[in-house]
Amino acid sequence: MSGAVGRTVVLDASVVINLIYASRLDLLGKIEGYNFVLPEQVIALEVTYPEHARALGEALEAGWVLRVESTDSVEIALYAELSAIMGKGEAACLAMAAQRGWMVACDERGRFRREAEARIGRDRIVNTPGIIVLALRRGLISVEEADRIKEVLAQHRYVMPFGSFRELLE
Repeated sequence: MSGAVGRTVVLDASVVINLIYASRLDLLGKIEGYNFVLPEQVIALEVTYPEHARALGEALEAGWVLRVESTDSVEIALYAELSAIMGKGEAACLAMAAQRGWMVACDERGRFRREAEARIGRDRIVNTPGIIVLALRRGLISVEEADRIKEVLAQHRYVMPFGSFRELLE
């Protein structure tokens, strides 16, 4: 990780797995001003394919992302409440973001998105394209590379509703 003090973003499996498919988990360690963390629930319960777990293990070992656990009773209670209405990984991410004042990175829509907007606000939610835009704005990747990532993710059934990342930078 950059080591710089900045915004902390708690990552859900959807974003992590998309970055694994794109072979770009390294971007999380290079985006200055942001620190990326993963709840234990995401690591243990949602990143289950061996090749995904291996890539995530390498990212953790490299320090691109950090593992975090819930120890606060209010956060644990919020996690229990949220896990009754959404996946355990999403619930852990949202509970941490809400309790700790962090951002959340998740590609889920529907119930998760509504709960996240109500509990932490739209400005503290980012998704896979948002992470890629952060990398673009910091000069870590080109628009052409971002568009190749978009194509790779479309092959894995994550279709982004725009033609090119160039549109998001205008």
